[in-house]
Amino acid sequence: MSTRPPQPKRMRISRTPDQWRLLFDQFRQSGQTRDQFCHEQGISLSSFSRWRTKLRKQKAVAPPPPESPLFTELTSVAQPEESPVTGWDIELQLGADVFLRLRRPC
Repeated sequence: MSTRPPQPKRMRISRTPDQWRLLFDQFRQSGQTRDQFCHEQGISLSSFSRWRTKLRKQKAVAPPPPESPLFTELTSVAQPEESPVTGWDIELQLGADVFLRLRRPC
């Protein structure tokens, strides 16, 4: 009967979600199997799998970043040498028969 020498206990490392994301990027680029990568990095397979699932769920729930800015700066088309506009009317149709009217009298 052969007995294995006792394995040294692994030091527990607490990682942030960003650190796990970095590890998963490294794993994808490594070309290694999950077992090889985890062994080399000293990560348990269960932690690897649990964090990968957790981060995938967060990614699926997180709203996508806006494709365009939330605000757009409006500038005047009037040239400086033209006379300034003293009054204006703006009407925005917001949908569902809702309008926003802004008015600056002359």
